[in-house]
Amino acid sequence: MKPVLLEYSKSRIDSAGNNLKRIDLKQDELKENLNVLSNWRAYHALPLDSFARVLKTRVKKVSKSPNAIVAQRLKRTSSILLKLKTHRTMRLSTMQDIGGLRAILDSLSEVIELLEIYRTSKRKHLLSSVDNYIDRPKADGYRGVHLVYKIKKSPRIFIEIQMRSHLQHIWATGVEVIGTLLNSSFKSGYGDEQWLEFFTLLSSVFALKENSTVVEKHKKITKKTLLNKTKKMIRGLKVIEQLNAYTSLYKMELKGSAKGRKGNYSLILLDSDLNTVSVETFSVNQIDEATSKYIALEQKHFDDINKNVVLVNSGELKKLEIGYPNYFMDTKTLARNLSLIVMDEFI
Repeated sequence: MKPVLLEYSKSRIDSAGNNLKRIDLKQDELKENLNVLSNWRAYHALPLDSFARVLKTRVKKVSKSPNAIVAQRLKRTSSILLKLKTHRTMRLSTMQDIGGLRAILDSLSEVIELLEIYRTSKRKHLLSSVDNYIDRPKADGYRGVHLVYKIKKSPRIFIEIQMRSHLQHIWATGVEVIGTLLNSSFKSGYGDEQWLEFFTLLSSVFALKENSTVVEKHKKITKKTLLNKTKKMIRGLKVIEQLNAYTSLYKMELKGSAKGRKGNYSLILLDSDLNTVSVETFSVNQIDEATSKYIALEQKHFDDINKNVVLVNSGELKKLEIGYPNYFMDTKTLARNLSLIVMDEFI
């Protein structure tokens, strides 16, 4: 992959971020500032690829399972803007997860082992922060580990690595899928209180399964009470029925010129109006074409909340679906686990 030439100064990047928070931008201003954002995001691609190679090697050290997934993505424009608007003092030039990697492992012990490798290995770049949301889950139930590296590059950029167990991944993607179905940003803490409470309870039940730490407010609740509360909400919200009804409507359309699947980039368009998921694949040497199409689609659907576009790389298509089931509206694994909870067969 060729390095991307950064075309703008750090101050111009930050002004673009500030401008894009506004709702009164004219069309030409919007396009100009989106171009700045897109160039800054593309500048993260080469170091992200480098980090992905290292992560894949380290994942193989802790897991021999074919289910282990390493995926990489450049953050969607809509997600970047939501973060800028939610965190009013944040600058675009210092956002830490524009370039993101994700490792999904079979067990919690493998996650902990991988984390230890990163903590103790010699490194060229500065490990800026480690957030362990497994030992200290977020109040909303999110669990996982986030590592942020500050890259020796001018201007400085950040790369984030997320590590999750399979169960933690099922929970996190469930939050995103149901949020999409109900037009709510549960991931950001917005939406119906009952659904938010359901996901908090579910996180703690998953933690019990992994002999891990439950959400703080559940620490004084017995295992039996926690399971009963969760079962009651599954039934009351008709979660399983809604998942099966909604996700069965979505159809996948696959196109692309890339031969084979391994090492390819996939451009995904989730259309909640047409109930379709379109996937176009690109080989590694087609990354410029993939990026151009990504930017064009994002700008075309900029104001449409029912269109989600993302460019990711996780190798084989099957691993792409496992790594990013929220983009395929795939909740079969979540529904299966919820059924086990209801039948008292989960733990």
